[in-house]
Amino acid sequence: MRIQLRLSKAQLVTSEDLDVRIALSNESATPLEFPDPFRHSDQSLTYTVTGPEYPKGHAVNHYTVIEREGTQPLGGVVAPQVRLGSGRVLESVVPLQEWVPIRQPGRYRVTARLQAAGIDAVSAPIEFEVMTGRPGPASVGVMMGGGPYSGMRAVWLQHLGGHTLLMQAVFVDETDEEGRGVSRRTAQALGTVEPEATDALSPWTNDAPGGEAVTWTLWRQGASILALAPPATPQAPFRFDLEAPPARLVRPPLETHAGELFIPLLGAGALDLRLIRFQSSQDATHVTPGKEVSRVKLAATPVAARATLQPAAVGNGISIILVSEAPGGLDIQHVRATRAGRLRRTASAFIRGLRGLPGSEPGVWIDEAGRVHAALVAASLKNPNQVVLVEVRFRSDGRLEAPARQTALTELPAAARAAVARHCHQPHSDRAGGVNWAILLEDGRLVHAGQREEPVSTTRPVAVPLELLDMLQGTFILTTDPVLGPTFEWI
Repeated sequence: MRIQLRLSKAQLVTSEDLDVRIALSNESATPLEFPDPFRHSDQSLTYTVTGPEYPKGHAVNHYTVIEREGTQPLGGVVAPQVRLGSGRVLESVVPLQEWVPIRQPGRYRVTARLQAAGIDAVSAPIEFEVMTGRPGPASVGVMMGGGPYSGMRAVWLQHLGGHTLLMQAVFVDETDEEGRGVSRRTAQALGTVEPEATDALSPWTNDAPGGEAVTWTLWRQGASILALAPPATPQAPFRFDLEAPPARLVRPPLETHAGELFIPLLGAGALDLRLIRFQSSQDATHVTPGKEVSRVKLAATPVAARATLQPAAVGNGISIILVSEAPGGLDIQHVRATRAGRLRRTASAFIRGLRGLPGSEPGVWIDEAGRVHAALVAASLKNPNQVVLVEVRFRSDGRLEAPARQTALTELPAAARAAVARHCHQPHSDRAGGVNWAILLEDGRLVHAGQREEPVSTTRPVAVPLELLDMLQGTFILTTDPVLGPTFEWI
């Protein structure tokens, strides 16, 4: 028996997946029969990783991984026999980082050994290098109305010395009575981008992915908006060049089932709202240029903004909430875009006696009737430490439906660094449409909805801009692990 190992790549960052392909070749003249080494109950095929994190070597097999995770029953399960003819090959793939997590950089070696039915074979070792780096701010893309177990996609920039990688990870909410929480399923480097790249963003979408749907990833390089979807690559992406760097990209970018990516942004000077569109499909053969589909002038510079899509049943209309400061209070403006992307101002609500919090972002959600719900955490002009939740509702035609509602929240024990409000977007949850909020204090502690004690400290630093998601069993906030990048913590 001959064992061969092949790596998907020889260099990776600490947050990235690594697959090892293993091939068992019968080089004898007679067939070999042995327990299937790729079944979860098997203990005959062992992989050993040696390196800085495991200087004495760490050995695992299918059985030990399943036993550790506790996801499948093992008692009394026996791997079935396989018959491998002379000259035949049996292959499989091992998700190495999932089986043997590696967080320390350095050079590692992997070997495999099969001991079964009189067979004792060891592979030649293969080596790979793990590099560390500095993860930048992450953005999370969510499929609104996708159900409780739909995945969330995070993108971020990983800075490694003189070059920068565009990274992507998929998370799934597996929260249950044991409190497992939101876990990372996959992570990969999409490619190298320019060192000065910024604003890595993952879109929100209102449609379940299908055979023709594409998945977009976005970043900015100076005055250029760049995006990935088939058939683009990081070296030849979709591109739209502005006259000057924008004041702000309005989060999140919005992705439709028709293969469109809409990017709202505030132009240089922040006195005009512009909407850029890219479009592609799975069978596209050319990278087409982006297009500006609309723009509107603004009377004041927004201090906070947020965009969302209508539910798929209503259409692909876009709503953008802009918050600006005005004499004596805050102005919350609703800007609508038609399915074709044409922007128009529809309504505004003036909230007297309030001021914006630094680094704040409103929440905006469209229900199945087409009503637009906006929420914002603000501070009192009279007492800057007193925070207030403002909720405004607009009709399906974009007009103001009712006066704003204000709810006093708490008095902050320290200055605020950032704030966020979010609606629960789970369509079948009894919390659908409910508002959660969180405030990050300058000292790193967190004040959030439902808190009954002092501000809390998260295990890892809270990511800024704030990403707050209402999931199956509770609310999660995005944090940044200095090695692995984005992670979620239950608050």
